[in-house]
Amino acid sequence: MVYKTGSFEGMKSLNQSTILNLIRLKGPISRAEIAKITKLTPPTVGGLVNELVEKNLIIEQEASKSNVGGRRPIMLSINSSAYFVIGVYAAGEVIRVVTATLDGKITFDYVQKITTLPTKSEFLSMVKESIHYVLTEHEVDKKYILGLGVAMHGLVNPDKGVAIFSPHLQLRDVPLKDELENEFNIPVMVENDVRALVIAENWFGQGQGVSDFLCLSVGRGVGSGIFINNEVYRSSFNTAGEIGHTIVDVNGPLCRCGNRGCLEACASETSILERAQEAIESGTETVLVDWTNGDKCILSTELVFKAAKEGDQLARTILEDTGKSLGIATANMINILKPSRIILEGQIFEGEDNLVIDSLQQMVNQYILTNSSEDIKVVCSKLGKKGMVLGAVALIINKVFMPGGVN
Repeated sequence: MVYKTGSFEGMKSLNQSTILNLIRLKGPISRAEIAKITKLTPPTVGGLVNELVEKNLIIEQEASKSNVGGRRPIMLSINSSAYFVIGVYAAGEVIRVVTATLDGKITFDYVQKITTLPTKSEFLSMVKESIHYVLTEHEVDKKYILGLGVAMHGLVNPDKGVAIFSPHLQLRDVPLKDELENEFNIPVMVENDVRALVIAENWFGQGQGVSDFLCLSVGRGVGSGIFINNEVYRSSFNTAGEIGHTIVDVNGPLCRCGNRGCLEACASETSILERAQEAIESGTETVLVDWTNGDKCILSTELVFKAAKEGDQLARTILEDTGKSLGIATANMINILKPSRIILEGQIFEGEDNLVIDSLQQMVNQYILTNSSEDIKVVCSKLGKKGMVLGAVALIINKVFMPGGVN
């Protein structure tokens, strides 16, 4: 991390942000060490640190020993449990609301399932009711809540806080920021779920200390988030990362967007189930016929993976093809952006001896152009099912640690 500083009054918020991040990354740390690293004068560091102590964002504790003898220095650490953040993850099947501390530890977790497609007003009511429930059950004083982050699937305008289009919910122009700020009188930030995941990975996951990486998220759909030069890339239209609608097979299956051969139509959980069901109905030999006994509701991605592990050729082919499609798309993104890491998120990437990951890695190895100095790793997210909602939390935490984030 480059610690940017300044010495005049207009740079105060930048200097304070730099000190706060330095304490977060290197704490416990003394005032003298901060002054040495940042090149700020000891009085400047002392004044800014005192303000952060008064705001209860950092705590002071005497060191256990002195390195040079004499008086033991006062060490500074982030006071992670002093404040809370509310995180909301809204997808096609679920609304998840959590409270978390500044180090990303979830202190309360509530899930409300979405069983039928709601109207815009019904959806907003569900979100508000879930947040009210969490505030009531957790008994959090609003003065200790720094903000409310929302990770929303689909196209999102983070500047206006509007969900432009949520395909799985079939909702357009949902004014989340305005509605939630009016309801709770708490600062609200809204972002696309995979871009929020990128921020969570940067703060708490496989993206820590990595300046350039790509998140590939696979569920009912396929999305990606792009992190370049220590920032999330959104584009001027706030739509960057729609890897699910890049073409991997011009003669492939029809996608919901109207095109053929989109990655989402070839390599999502939905496409896995559709291919398996079509094979069952066409009379293809597979253990899935006996396991489902003609009931579509029983068929699941877990069942397909189980069949593949038991040597079922149909299941193995479906998962290998899924990995190949994902690998081709990933290789293309690597050749264009050259991130140093690819982070895979989704249930289909879980478990050992994973056919999807093996096929994906094979395609990446075959099609990326690299030289000897490039080391591009493909890894799986360790955040698991809490990744998206932690992304919502990280939206607010990231804002607090940026210049001007401490008021």
